[in-house]
Amino acid sequence: MKKALIIFLILAITPYAFGNGVSLNSPGTKALSMAGAMTTIVNDYSAPFWNPAGLQHVTGPQITFFATDIIPFYSYDYYPGPETAEAKKNNYVAPNFAVMWPCFMNKKIKFAASMLVTAGLGTEWEGGELLGLNGPSALSQTPNVFVNDEFDWESNLSVINLSLTGSYNVMENMAFGAAVHVVKGDMNLKRGVTAFNNFTFSPLPQDKDTYLDSQYEDESDGWGYGFGLGIQYKFHEKFSAGLMMRSPMTVDFSGDFAVTNDNATFAAIYEQTYGVPFSGTLKEASFDREITMPLRMQGGIAFHPNEKFVIALEAQWSQWSEYEDYVIAEYEIDGEADQDTLTLLWDDAIQLRVGGEYMAKENLAIRGGFYYDPAPGPDKTQTILIPNATFYGLTTGFGYTIDHFTIDGAFEYLFGKERDIDSNGVVTGVGMPGIHQIDIFAMSLALTYKF
Repeated sequence: MKKALIIFLILAITPYAFGNGVSLNSPGTKALSMAGAMTTIVNDYSAPFWNPAGLQHVTGPQITFFATDIIPFYSYDYYPGPETAEAKKNNYVAPNFAVMWPCFMNKKIKFAASMLVTAGLGTEWEGGELLGLNGPSALSQTPNVFVNDEFDWESNLSVINLSLTGSYNVMENMAFGAAVHVVKGDMNLKRGVTAFNNFTFSPLPQDKDTYLDSQYEDESDGWGYGFGLGIQYKFHEKFSAGLMMRSPMTVDFSGDFAVTNDNATFAAIYEQTYGVPFSGTLKEASFDREITMPLRMQGGIAFHPNEKFVIALEAQWSQWSEYEDYVIAEYEIDGEADQDTLTLLWDDAIQLRVGGEYMAKENLAIRGGFYYDPAPGPDKTQTILIPNATFYGLTTGFGYTIDHFTIDGAFEYLFGKERDIDSNGVVTGVGMPGIHQIDIFAMSLALTYKF
């Protein structure tokens, strides 16, 4: 293809894969049922994520299999026009496996290994409901024949966290823990993009403008590394506290992208101009992209009024602003280096959580919780492929033990705050004005065998 033909402005590369609405805010079935208020009281396979010091409370070897199913409900009323689009109600299932096999160097030290899926979600839209985004004809005085072309709009991701955790019982009522994390990320994106045609057809067809809508698609995966530190301290018979820090983790993604177009009118113009058939591919290349999960710090306090009941309060701070202003994808075509930039401009965010557990019977636990999760992303960079909203989450669940087996169940509903974004309040070529509304339902089931 003649390189002079088209210069592309890719309007979006990929959603940031680890933000609110995409991260599993409460990895672990018990944690999910208690709104993730676990920093102070965690005592199971999710300790590497919530607080590695909690490994001290794992009483013996255990193996856990669990899965979390996430169903987003996303609608978008976009400007200009009265059209309303609804995302497909897909199930995003995150399977998990954990082996907590405490290795005692002495009575005070324990080690264990685990695997958790800490992110796993996406969105998929009916292309026919997003035709108003195409063209757009508003960019030109001439009609745009690409306005009614239908494209795939979809984002998917999963992040698996492998951990080696150790804890040390400093004293009878205080434990310190550390974890080394290796993360594996996979993501893909499909969406319509606008490609700017800098080649002037002579004469320009009367019913065409210089904007060409095309299909963008990419797939990538990568690895990252980090660590976590935590402490739990029972400073009173009825009160305990916990602190945890999780380091930033940069995932080095590598993959391939392609921009294709099957518009017959454009293909005919191309063949007429250059004397060869159009292949259907406008641009393709391999790319590298770094995405950083931010520094996270959290702390809380738990109240134990009696042996049957506990309630925990905590806050979690994520330093999005340090890492997520821009995401840059670097690639090379015909020996020439280039890059595309996704603008995010995210802010730091503080989540607030409260969760409780009541032992209704010796082998039956009833759980519940609530949390507030503010959106790190501003209105001006909001898009339909990033489920980014302020959420209010309600959770409930149970735990039931029979001999060596424990069954845990959890249910969560996130009520998303509506975002009504004016067309004058977005970053040009990035934000998508309109009314964005998303709720999320999640459920989780775990089976643990304790030796």
